[in-house]
Amino acid sequence: MFNPNLAEEYSAMLVKDCMQSDVVYVSVPGTREDVLQIMAEKQINGLPVVKKENKKLVGIVTRSDLLQKADENQLAMLMVRDPDTVTPRTHAKTAAKMMLERGYRRLPVVEDEELVGLISIPDILGALLEGDEKYQSMSIKDFVSRQIVSVWDQTPLPLSYLIMEMANKNALVVVNTAGGISGLISVSDYIRLSEVEIEDNVSTTYSGTDKKVDWGWTSKDFLVVTKRLLKLPNVPIKEVMTESIISVSEVSTVSECVRVLRKNDIDQAPVLSATGNLIGMIEDKTLLKLTVNE
Repeated sequence: MFNPNLAEEYSAMLVKDCMQSDVVYVSVPGTREDVLQIMAEKQINGLPVVKKENKKLVGIVTRSDLLQKADENQLAMLMVRDPDTVTPRTHAKTAAKMMLERGYRRLPVVEDEELVGLISIPDILGALLEGDEKYQSMSIKDFVSRQIVSVWDQTPLPLSYLIMEMANKNALVVVNTAGGISGLISVSDYIRLSEVEIEDNVSTTYSGTDKKVDWGWTSKDFLVVTKRLLKLPNVPIKEVMTESIISVSEVSTVSECVRVLRKNDIDQAPVLSATGNLIGMIEDKTLLKLTVNE
């Protein structure tokens, strides 16, 4: 039975109740190499940037910034300055609304201009949806996107990226000759395997040779970035796709789906029918809308 008192408690939840306090960050002055090494070691796609002496937040840098400014090495020039922020006392729903309106996946949390935390889409979903009785019985059916962009597993990698760009998607389902699902590839896969090459000068970025860091390829297979152009190795997508697919069933509840996405640290998942056929995709940002619509 739906508990209105519990619902009121969720609606009043503040950022401090669900934010990450142990935040990985990078300090200025710094370089591209500093950022890439931390991203590789921690397997993250974005970092707050602070002043080294006092943790005052001055910017945020993402892998996309590294790609778009491939000829820049200084962190101060790579980062986005004066990013949008929230405080620990901001309502979680307000943070969710900011993310939806501005296309963010995370927001720095500041107190007296200093970085004290970070809040992300998974944090908000876990706090507002996963444990709510209402969403423990609500089906994901109405939130599944039936528009699936797929490619054959023998499609050349550069062509697959072009298809994803033209379709305005951030992931592709990879299918085999029989029409079954072989794997998944996302824009993060292209980026996390990247190295930078500008006018034949290869950046001395973190190479991923440390066995503890599972992100590097041999140099001949590196994703090469020149300005905004992605130059990819001409190999079949099958060789680089993610084969271990995390999926959810069409009969899953919202709470169950949130749990799967958060547990596996993914932002989207294929949705399968009761017979195991692919029927769509579900994204965490779509579920985020539930947190602000009440």
